[in-house]
Amino acid sequence: MVKNYDEKKFITLSFALFFLVMMTALFNFISFTLPSQGEAFRMVFYGLGFTGIFIISLISNFTVGDLKKENNQLRRLQDFDFLTGCPNWIKFKRDCEKIFVTNQTQHYAMIIFDIDKFKAINDLYGHQVGNEILTAIAEILEKQLKEDELFARMATDNFSILMKYEGYGEFSQRVENLIREINGYSQKFIVNISVGIYLIGPDEVDINTLSDRANMAKRSIKDNSQVSYAFYDESMRQVMILENEIENRMEMALRNDEFEVYLQPKYLFSDEQIIGAEALVRWNDPERGMLPPNDFIPLFEKNGFVKKIDTYMFEEVCKLLEKWQKEMDQFTNMIISVNFSRLHLENMLLPEELLAITSRYHIDPKMIEIELTEGTIFDNDVQMVDIMNHLKDFGFHISIDDFGRAYSSLNTLKNLPADILKLDKAFFSESTDNVRGRKIITSMLNMAKDLDLITVAEGVETQEQVDFLKEKGCDIAQGFFYAKPMNVVEFEEFVNKKLKST
Repeated sequence: MVKNYDEKKFITLSFALFFLVMMTALFNFISFTLPSQGEAFRMVFYGLGFTGIFIISLISNFTVGDLKKENNQLRRLQDFDFLTGCPNWIKFKRDCEKIFVTNQTQHYAMIIFDIDKFKAINDLYGHQVGNEILTAIAEILEKQLKEDELFARMATDNFSILMKYEGYGEFSQRVENLIREINGYSQKFIVNISVGIYLIGPDEVDINTLSDRANMAKRSIKDNSQVSYAFYDESMRQVMILENEIENRMEMALRNDEFEVYLQPKYLFSDEQIIGAEALVRWNDPERGMLPPNDFIPLFEKNGFVKKIDTYMFEEVCKLLEKWQKEMDQFTNMIISVNFSRLHLENMLLPEELLAITSRYHIDPKMIEIELTEGTIFDNDVQMVDIMNHLKDFGFHISIDDFGRAYSSLNTLKNLPADILKLDKAFFSESTDNVRGRKIITSMLNMAKDLDLITVAEGVETQEQVDFLKEKGCDIAQGFFYAKPMNVVEFEEFVNKKLKST
């Protein structure tokens, strides 16, 4: 459209110039060929010439005016967000630098926030609704901010704010009011945001650094439903450094077999015999030593590497089961459970891929239990049911891990093709200490029995817990009261010792 408009102006200007040149040539020709009438023609052509010049001047003025208008539009596109009309990141940085020069005694904070699960909002309600939310947020920020405070839409659902900071109480109240107003924007749903804050120190003027630190604070609470905002502290930077080191090492660590299988025994409550184990990953780093899962699994969940770890662990378990089949008859009835991340729910071919691995090592799928967390299942119930049914058809056992931590939707639970229900250890350990908690656990165990589900209690640590769970009909125990996680060699020795003592 702009191109066509420019072409029209060029053609008009060219025609006007052509008209002036032709008029001048005609005037000279007539003056030369008709000298007697030259004076009269001269007057006529002077008039026409001045008229032509006037027309060209008008066209030129309009053209210059249009060009100025277009330049202003281009400058606005360069400085302002096309959707919300608020400043963009380029203008925000430039304006921040000006404020730091002119307001050197004023204390400021850099704030970064984005909308939780914004992609899901777009997918569920459409991009039009997403755009309306972004525009509404820009309007809220415009209304909330004071003189010499700035905001910008950086990209997609990411916003930046430069806000005055006078003291923690007043500042925190402003941030909470802002979050509350954004949360209450829609009548259909709550718009949750995660906010990171960096308090700018003296002589700190590099906008990228300030933004990065506010972003670190935001990332520290991302997807944490209990916390809406966080202030940056230096420990976050150390966490980021450690995460970068881990990410730089993880691929090589996998190739070098630094990830090891640890097994925590599972006991039948009825006779306290070991019937299997849960496979848990440990990272045996040559430099740092043995790293527990909490040091790297959350990061692997974020960057997607957990899918490779889960598959690796599954294959290692298959290798182990094959070894036991060939060398240790006393282990042939052991069922090993393997954890799978929610990220695997994107792969509808997961059952076929796992069956192919078991076939490679000649393992019957019934010797393996696939553990899926409660939150994973209830976040993706339709697709999850399809995957679970497929896994069950191949012979795998399915367990719902951490039950009691997330939604605990009994209505959804009755429709899931699961075999085993694992009571979340945090829920279990807290609830057995009070009468009401014991009643809840009793109800959960009775419900599981009615649904023909095997029940496993994780985190069993005391004799009191053992006695209570036995009395209420829980099937299997797992926890430090019986045994801690151990490497494969230790596990084999532990089981052999138990067998000899019975």
